Amino acid sequence: EAEKLNKMSSLLERLHAKFNQNRPWTETMKLVRQVMEKRVVMNSGGHQHLVSCLETLQKALKVSSLPAMTDRLESIARQNGLGSHLSANGTECYITSDMFYVEVQLDPTGLLCDVKVAHHGENPVSCPELVQHLREKNFDEFSKHLRGLVNLYKLPGDNKLKTKMYLALQSLELDLSKMAGMYWQATNANPLDKILHGSVGYLTPRSGGLLMNLKYYVSPYDLFEEGTGAPIVLHENNVPRALGMNVSVTVEGTMAMYKLPIAPLIMGSHPVDSKGTPSFSSITSANSVDLPACFFLKFPRPIPVSRAFIQKLQGCTG
Repeated sequence: EAEKLNKMSSLLERLHAKFNQNRPWTETMKLVRQVMEKRVVMNSGGHQHLVSCLETLQKALKVSSLPAMTDRLESIARQNGLGSHLSANGTECYITSDMFYVEVQLDPTGLLCDVKVAHHGENPVSCPELVQHLREKNFDEFSKHLRGLVNLYKLPGDNKLKTKMYLALQSLELDLSKMAGMYWQATNANPLDKILHGSVGYLTPRSGGLLMNLKYYVSPYDLFEEGTGAPIVLHENNVPRALGMNVSVTVEGTMAMYKLPIAPLIMGSHPVDSKGTPSFSSITSANSVDLPACFFLKFPRPIPVSRAFIQKLQGCTG
């Protein structure tokens, strides 16, 4: 029984620590008094009553995490220049802008249920990476995703024009994903072959605030863990985003106007040769619009390129 009393004392101290900012200690004492209002002699029935009291206190400790989580989310939203609001019962926190919103779903005890992202005019879609960051209390990474979403819409024009630019990026992403699928369909390539020989490298779709990633090269040295020297075995569920050399796919505003597709251009679902080459439809006024923007491949850091290779790229892209 002494051990049970010590455990109860420890829980009371934790309860005080949890509630010292959100609830006066007098209210906590009132809660404890309500739990213990029936004085019970320490017999077999008293033991069960004590266990019940401890369970009640543990539930009270869990409940305190809900306002702590929502307060933190609202603070992160403000830091990134975004709005936020809570649902009536406080279990959904919405982080909002004109062009997107992030919905964080919590249960009444403050445990995370799901995180969804909705772009302008779209239904919210669950984002596993954001779920993982919040479950691990990795608020810095969560904040980076929000900054990525904000930067995605740093485009010229009003919301209607920004939506068209987003549709153009989305159509490009769909075509690139289809190209990646066609290459695999034609070659049944493993992840390393996709990286080194694939038509678009190894493709990781856009997720939350992270842009679509194309991994186009890894050296033999990259395939050993730093420090331990253990080999890194690549498979479809284990291709680290930062491994090797990568580019991100995005759309950015420009001074000049460019005709950008707002619908996918790949025709059919089968490649035209053994290398996974797709067949593209022509760009017309029906599937594209003139926009003050252009598609970009963004390197994570500057990379030296020879003039001859730049001219070769220019010859391909015009």
